[in-house]
Amino acid sequence: MKKLHKIGFSKLTPLVEAIEKLFSKIHLNPIEEVEIKAALNRILAEDIISSLDIPPFDRSAMDGYAIQAEDSFKATPNSPKKIKLVGIIEIGESSSLKINKGEGIKISTGAPIPEGSDAVIKIEDTEIENNRISLYISLPPGKNISKKGEDIKGGTQVLNKGTELKAEHIALLTSLGFNKVKVRTKPKISIFSSGDELLEPGVSLQPGKIYNSNTPMITALVNLYGGLVIRGESVKDNRETIKNKLFEAAEDSQIIIFTGGTSVGTKDYLPEIINDTGSVLTHGIAMRPGAPVLIGTLKEGIIFCLPGTPVAAYVSFLKITGPAIRKMLGCSVLDPRIEIMAMIDKDVPVSGLGYLHYLRVKVKKEKNEFIAIPVKLKGSGVISSLTKSDGIIEIPPHQEGLKKGEKLIVKLFPR
Repeated sequence: MKKLHKIGFSKLTPLVEAIEKLFSKIHLNPIEEVEIKAALNRILAEDIISSLDIPPFDRSAMDGYAIQAEDSFKATPNSPKKIKLVGIIEIGESSSLKINKGEGIKISTGAPIPEGSDAVIKIEDTEIENNRISLYISLPPGKNISKKGEDIKGGTQVLNKGTELKAEHIALLTSLGFNKVKVRTKPKISIFSSGDELLEPGVSLQPGKIYNSNTPMITALVNLYGGLVIRGESVKDNRETIKNKLFEAAEDSQIIIFTGGTSVGTKDYLPEIINDTGSVLTHGIAMRPGAPVLIGTLKEGIIFCLPGTPVAAYVSFLKITGPAIRKMLGCSVLDPRIEIMAMIDKDVPVSGLGYLHYLRVKVKKEKNEFIAIPVKLKGSGVISSLTKSDGIIEIPPHQEGLKKGEKLIVKLFPR
């Protein structure tokens, strides 16, 4: 126990300081090129500059007739102007058709505007008989025409490196002619849940045992945050077993995550093993839940020892491990959670100053504002407190609690 205290768990480190130490050890991952169809949720590793104007030509914004706007001046339903139909241009066609005064060309939405035209009249504002078009409204020049480069001008930067690519970004890249894009490689990650009490789902539950929920939970979070899980399993509380698994993972993993075995119990071997074989950056962080978190290094990899209780492991991942993964990926936004303002619906005291407290809340909307309903302040092993919650309120270390009616930021769970 004395050795554990020397490692540092007797001194709780502020979260900001722990993150600063951690980030000093993180380097950007290499770049790889992937096909656009495989780029969803990947992190862009290059600035994207458009080589094209979008749209690449003046095009019709409506189904109708390309005309000279002047031919429609003073047109009304009771006193229409008439012009002659001289052709048709469909979308996808390249046409050499031109129009002169008193002429019109039938045109589809997205088709190129013919030479001589400066407006498009909607088909419902016209009638046609014997190739004579009746115009029932007056149009200004430029009406219903999408100009070349109206969306994107060639030579402009349209995406920044560090962007997490979503469907809309993929659509943009594809519209610019990209079939491949440069992204950061996913960090390879090993996940272990330690504990003699753990069983894998699929076997009969035995007295004194529980199912291993941490490994699949952390695996899901790693996937959400952009990592690549290369192994995930439970391990017994055995010093040599844990040490062997740690060294095995260090050979091929940039990040190694353990849940459990990081406090000061008789079977919490991880702090001593990491201190003896690698380096402990931080052990013990001033946050609840999540105080026993250990951050260390071994060879070129970073180790996160998260608490064994599921809620504490979940919160610790969101605050520490997830942002570390995204920093390796060069994300411009390290915490992807959506934030909303909500009013707390009751007083909430905290137990002990000096800690960042994380309050699980259910959010509902009443009239035009969000209401945050505390689910449970204590109980870091109560998994249902997560499934019944929508997000977390962070209570600063100097604050004694929350007052009913106070408006606060709720960070919604990542999706």
